[in-house]
Amino acid sequence: VPALLAAAGKFGAGRSELTPGMVDGVATTGDPARVLEHSLIYALIEIADAPGTAAGLASPNANARRAALIALDQMDGGGLKPKDVLPLRYSTERLLKQTALWIISHRSEWGDRLAAEYYGDLMFDTLPRPDPVETAAQLAQLAKSPAIQEILASLAPDQKVPAASRLIALRAMELAGLKETPPHWLDAIEVAFRNDDGDLARQAVATARTLTLPKKGAEKFLAVLQDGGRDPVLPADVRLNALAISGAPATVEPELFDFLVANVAPSKPLIVRGTAANVLAKAKLAPAQQLALADTAKSVSPLELPRLLPAFERGANEALGLKLVANLRDSAGVRGLRVDLVKPLVAKYPKSVQAAAEPLLNSLNADASKQAAHLDELVKQLPPGDLRRGQVVFVSAKAACTTCHAQGHLGGHLGPDLTNLGKVRTERDLLEAIVYPSASFVRSYEPFTVVTKGGDDFTGIIKKDAPDEVILAIGPLQEQRVARADITEMRPGTVSIMPAGLEDVLTRQELADLVTFLKSPAK
Repeated sequence: VPALLAAAGKFGAGRSELTPGMVDGVATTGDPARVLEHSLIYALIEIADAPGTAAGLASPNANARRAALIALDQMDGGGLKPKDVLPLRYSTERLLKQTALWIISHRSEWGDRLAAEYYGDLMFDTLPRPDPVETAAQLAQLAKSPAIQEILASLAPDQKVPAASRLIALRAMELAGLKETPPHWLDAIEVAFRNDDGDLARQAVATARTLTLPKKGAEKFLAVLQDGGRDPVLPADVRLNALAISGAPATVEPELFDFLVANVAPSKPLIVRGTAANVLAKAKLAPAQQLALADTAKSVSPLELPRLLPAFERGANEALGLKLVANLRDSAGVRGLRVDLVKPLVAKYPKSVQAAAEPLLNSLNADASKQAAHLDELVKQLPPGDLRRGQVVFVSAKAACTTCHAQGHLGGHLGPDLTNLGKVRTERDLLEAIVYPSASFVRSYEPFTVVTKGGDDFTGIIKKDAPDEVILAIGPLQEQRVARADITEMRPGTVSIMPAGLEDVLTRQELADLVTFLKSPAK
């Protein structure tokens, strides 16, 4: 039937009497008959009866209306007009709405009309109210249009516009992904940031983090962010993100230093303390502040301690070095340190500091040396691997890799996506990740342990770290919600939720095949 329909389209060009039957035919199809639906739409495009096809726009059947929209959009001289498409942005029919948005996304010639429509939707309390997520995504897709850029820049800072609409405009800028940021966007974000101390300021900073700032002309914008970073009225996360964007402060006042150090504490949310550590690492600290930070290193978590090390690269004197080494040795975060991070730092200090650091470096080196020796031996023992056998191992119950990891179209999403891992990791790296899953963790997939007042402890990957609760992924389809008020301790875990011992489960040949599969590009 599809072949006959294709032929009807090809040889029936101009046969307008065929059009109504084609449109009605689509009305009776659906997901189970997708190929038939495509064939009917193709026939409509080839017949090219624009007036007859346009009659389908009035059909009570959503499939027929969708087919008419697609055919008119693709048909030479289809004459599809904005008024036929724009109202469908808010259709309750999912496929009809998706089709309308798809058409809108490539109709750049409708830019001015689209801008006017969206401006009206966001400026006034129209019904239905625009969905914040969907509308921001739609505007982001259209953001190459100068007219759309203008309405985003006008809505975001305007205090007469509903706050929800201003958030949509800022979010659309964040999602736009433009290679060059329109200059008036920076002005709009700056005004939104300066005139708010809540959600708008937070979104303004989040938007600023995604933009490509011009090499010249952004000085005023960055200065406003620096001032915001020093403003005690703003929430901590907003201040820290503003400082992270605006660059290292030339001077770190005592109040600012105390604020940054306080937010590195393990009791703070993960994202907050990570950002605070990054700002401290780049800040131009006074000698006395470096000494104070060295004392702080004693209580910093394993996740933040490595990030703080660059703060001690400047002014490498004996007093600072000896204090730092002593505190690193006794630090709660020493598990996060590696020899390759500490040794280059210590080398900047006098010989006395280097000598004092030897026990620390030796202790960091011990476990790594044993693991490295075993991996070297294992690499020598492995036979040549086979890609297709490796895929069988990957999806097998024996290895259970797909339970947590995706590779191409296969697998889950609890652990990192392995699709392109082979492009940036050697065979030895992949072998280490399999044999020693706790040796290192991919960013954003670090395990954390949460201890409750009742004495329970849960270890998993943080999926949500909010003021009211923490959600841990503790297994492939398992999540553990813990109320923030019930938490007594939250610390980085030292053991991956990926089980160890896979080396003992797989044969050497299976191990070699699995590494070969992971190293190869996904098909």
